[in-house]
Amino acid sequence: MNSTTITGVNLEVTTDAVFLPLVTAFVEKAALALGMDDATAKALMTASGEVFTYLSHIGAGENDVRIRCSGKGYYAQADFDFQAESFNMHAFNMTASYGLPEDLSGEENEPDQEETHLLTASRMVDRFKLAQSDDGFRLTLTKERTYPAASKGGLPKVTPLQSYSVVKPDSEELKIFVRMVVDQYDPHLVPSSFHFPGKVADMAACGDYRAALAVDEEGRIGGGIIWIWENHQMVECYGPYVVSELSASSMPHDLLDFCIGAIARSRALGLICRYPTPELPLEYFETLGDLIFLQSDGSLLELTAWYRHFDEDLGTTVWTHPLLDDFLAREYERLAFAREIIHTADGGEVSSPFSALSSEFHQAQGRVVLRPLWWGQDALETLAAHVALLQKEWIHCMTFEMDLGHPWETRFAPALFENGFEPRYVLPYGGKSDLIVFEHRVDGTRP
Repeated sequence: MNSTTITGVNLEVTTDAVFLPLVTAFVEKAALALGMDDATAKALMTASGEVFTYLSHIGAGENDVRIRCSGKGYYAQADFDFQAESFNMHAFNMTASYGLPEDLSGEENEPDQEETHLLTASRMVDRFKLAQSDDGFRLTLTKERTYPAASKGGLPKVTPLQSYSVVKPDSEELKIFVRMVVDQYDPHLVPSSFHFPGKVADMAACGDYRAALAVDEEGRIGGGIIWIWENHQMVECYGPYVVSELSASSMPHDLLDFCIGAIARSRALGLICRYPTPELPLEYFETLGDLIFLQSDGSLLELTAWYRHFDEDLGTTVWTHPLLDDFLAREYERLAFAREIIHTADGGEVSSPFSALSSEFHQAQGRVVLRPLWWGQDALETLAAHVALLQKEWIHCMTFEMDLGHPWETRFAPALFENGFEPRYVLPYGGKSDLIVFEHRVDGTRP
């Protein structure tokens, strides 16, 4: 199997419960063939079985569903393409539970059996997303391999490098490097994946991560930089990190030059850095904005997001809500980005009663990123429930990412402002179009 290519297999069946054993066997065997361990394959199998059972209930054998299993070395995913009158995403919220709240009489409601299947599926996977088109729905379930966390001991002794070369690392060098980064840098400057060196190695082997290290003739590591394609237009870099005593101050520049040189030969429009280290050469970038994080000791950490555009900006179309007009006008003028702005409007059309959000946790940093999965009439209440639950769990660093390439996502704007979120910066081409990054205000940190 070519580890740099996403491979996949397909199954198409009628949404009839009689095919459930076929679906679960197909997903499990496909995940194993794609390199997953037994536990990962069984989790994806269980989630897929629950989704198919739900589709069988709402479709009752009237429609076909196409299931595609694909993956790389560190994850497997199952895509469900189907048609349905409606699809209740409420169960995919982290605030959903198997029992419904008590009604006004004080009696506990019976759980919705159909919703329970989706709730179980959501708890078995790491990520999920739902997209709708003229052809129907696509639900994607993603499950990652389980990796051991980085060990604390056995790291190379830190010594000054008298000279070095910037090279592409092999797997062992990369794993040692990320362990050194985790050991030496503040958790807010390190992406979550770095805490699992084997995962980083697999991500590099399949081409998702690209890396460069500064090493001397004896193979000692002085520093490095890692970058990843966020989409077909935008690249994000982590670093440069300097993990040895500097004998040459040009190392951060040399690492960043290597990264930019590799990206410049591609079709990327720009480079972003949201984990800026003290060594980042700021003259290469312009400021997007900043976020404030509440650290475990109660102190505040301000992180600035930086951006470098590689060519003249030819502009794009973005959708927005009137509540965001002033913010976008100010930011697009400051960044000199040409945008055709189209406002969303409520035309009285029928809307889903339920909203859904995905939640990406960064445990080492004590923060969570919320993203919209589905907009519905309960958007205000859904977001409020997420904020309340996260605060109860002592997670006070919350951000929300809105893709202006999807008109429906902008309808979350009123709910965001009502729940204490404010827009902090625009991430050019961060999704289908630009992203707005919102921050939940930490008391006393913003005027």
